[in-house]
Amino acid sequence: MQHPRLATIAIALALSLAAAACGSDTGSTTAAQAPDTTVAPATDEAVADEEMAEDEEAMAEDEMAEDEMAEEEMAEDEEAMTDEEMAEDEEAMAEDEMAEDEMAEDEEAMADLPAWLSTTITDVDGVAFTLDDFHGSKVLVETFATWCPNCREQLQATNEFAASAGDAVTVIALSVETDLSPDDVRAYADENGFDSVRFAVVSPEMLAALVDGFGQTIANPPSTPKFVIDEMGAAGELTTGAESAEDLAGKLGVGA
Repeated sequence: MQHPRLATIAIALALSLAAAACGSDTGSTTAAQAPDTTVAPATDEAVADEEMAEDEEAMAEDEMAEDEMAEEEMAEDEEAMTDEEMAEDEEAMAEDEMAEDEMAEDEEAMADLPAWLSTTITDVDGVAFTLDDFHGSKVLVETFATWCPNCREQLQATNEFAASAGDAVTVIALSVETDLSPDDVRAYADENGFDSVRFAVVSPEMLAALVDGFGQTIANPPSTPKFVIDEMGAAGELTTGAESAEDLAGKLGVGA
């Protein structure tokens, strides 16, 4: 028969062993679960890396899109500039063509004019002109020579008429002394007080053109040759002989 005290000790010992076994299992379970706590951070880092990669990819796509837009805008600007430049070039070409056409028309018109009307004359002040330059105004042209007494008397009356006519008539005195200097003719005009007449020396070509247009008489200063050009550029007949300021005013239709 077993002793009661020994039975009690045996039971207490069994319980202690059982408790120790349970503690050992709990520790093992905790130790087994420990690796789970170390895996979680690795997973979070992977997610962060993936998000960063996605962000970088999105940024790269945005930059590519911006570059494409910039290139497209540049291409459009270049195209617009090219179109504008082409339009400007075409406009400039059209203007050049018009200018060339006008020049051609002017040259054609000049070619149709008689030489005495289109030949260049240089006055005693060095200003070049032609007798065709005075459209819209009446012109009185008189040839003379500085050695000619009849010319001096006629020029006195012509200068008086020119002073009274003002801008209504342009009065031009042409010396047929083709070898005379402009300074000599200016001095002649100043000495005689012919300050309302425009003086010039004709070239040999101009003198030949005048003779061809009006006859040899125009080159004979003592006959005091004169002719009138109307507002449309048409010349009247050559007249000779002394004419007073009043005579000239009546001929040209202006007051003396």
